[in-house]
Amino acid sequence: MYNEYSNESGPILSTSNNMLNGNSTQHSQQTLPKSLQHQQLQQKADFASISKQIELAKVKAKQLYDEIIVVKKKTQDTNLKTVSINVNNIPRDSCKLKLYNNLKGHQNKIGKICWNTNSTKILSASQDGYMILWDAITGYKKQAIQLDNNWVLTCSLSPDEKLVASAGLDNHCTIYKIQPDNLNNPVQETQQQKSIKNTNNSYQLQTGFYQSIQSIFKGHTAYISECEFIDNNSIVTGSGDMTCSLWDITKGSKIRDFIDHVGDVLCLSVFPKSILENNLFLSGSSDGYVKCWDLRSPTSIQSFSISNSDVNCVKIFPDGNAFATGSDDGMIRLFDLRSDCEISYYSLQQEIKNSFVNGGSQIPQLTSPPTPIDKKTYQYGNNYTSLQQQQQQSQSLIYQSDIISTNGRNSIYSRNSILENSGIFSIDFSKSGRLLYSCYSDHGCVVWDTLKNEIIGSLGSEHLNKINKVAVSPDGIGLATGSWDSTIKIWSV
Repeated sequence: MYNEYSNESGPILSTSNNMLNGNSTQHSQQTLPKSLQHQQLQQKADFASISKQIELAKVKAKQLYDEIIVVKKKTQDTNLKTVSINVNNIPRDSCKLKLYNNLKGHQNKIGKICWNTNSTKILSASQDGYMILWDAITGYKKQAIQLDNNWVLTCSLSPDEKLVASAGLDNHCTIYKIQPDNLNNPVQETQQQKSIKNTNNSYQLQTGFYQSIQSIFKGHTAYISECEFIDNNSIVTGSGDMTCSLWDITKGSKIRDFIDHVGDVLCLSVFPKSILENNLFLSGSSDGYVKCWDLRSPTSIQSFSISNSDVNCVKIFPDGNAFATGSDDGMIRLFDLRSDCEISYYSLQQEIKNSFVNGGSQIPQLTSPPTPIDKKTYQYGNNYTSLQQQQQQSQSLIYQSDIISTNGRNSIYSRNSILENSGIFSIDFSKSGRLLYSCYSDHGCVVWDTLKNEIIGSLGSEHLNKINKVAVSPDGIGLATGSWDSTIKIWSV
């Protein structure tokens, strides 16, 4: 009986096993009409064919780009350092910028800083959920704008100073109206705010702050890494969805998209106002390319292969004929738009290597991230000496405290927040273009001689964490640095 039962149930068990093993899909396909089966097979074949064509096209495009680079190098008969051999060197350690002002008010990392056109104000955005407009001379807060999204990555100020923009991880670019600065009065703290600040170390929005949303641009499908005003009525954005977009502020709608990158767009730079009637801008991407766009052209008008790593920042030379890029490989490269090629590069690692070979006397003393003792001194004051004694007794205690709690703001004073790479995070030129300021994770803000390809100084040792933004004022007199320590410092001669 058992054998007969097992034999009879055999086909049933085998059928169920086949269904569990995935043969049920094959059975269901057999029940489909032949026309649908043929259509599905055709779609799979078409998809495989298109994917193969895309891969072949990428390989062919890479070969063509390499051939173009080879041709460019054949026609490039000199570089900037060779041409400027008869120009006098700037003495090393001659960059003696003094700390002019220290702007305190943000409660988290600084996302971006930018100057207004007459070099009297600075707009800053922070991950504490606020944008603040500062008086660069007095250090007072002129206006504060509370953001809907704390994860802001960038901000921008319109030329007429009537609008400000912010964007970040919410995929939106928000345009705010700001109150005209007629009374020239700084923002003052109320007694209630002071008591709140003393209890939880945070600021709340004052009732007297003026805040009005002009437009919210929604269209990107990934984070917005950068936004820049083209003029008072239009703004361009760069996004992680590999596109740039131009928006009409008066109409509150998108004008067009710029599609040519194959990686996240990480940075933008708009040409100076006097160059070609505000029609050009540059975009840098994680695909290692920088592209020059004309608002009147459907595609990019120039494309530059920078490196095999992310292009984190791009800055146009003051005369509009060249631009510099900073990337994750630690290299700064200078390109000329007229000759369509690289004319100089700046490598901090190479300078440090040459300095060691020559006895360490070739480059100025570079700034370094503060030690944990400096952060503890900052938190508790100069009378905090017991930690110094503990450090001498047991050095391991310092390294076990990787995250130093400061009223909940661990990320600002964390030793782990200092990235262990030599990438470039921000660059800017002096007014003449002779000096190039660059921000490194481990060496503060380094000052380069653009012509001689030499380091002539550094600044930013007063910051307590990584300097991630540097911006030179339009008049060339001031320089601002933003840091992960939540402060902005203004430097001047």
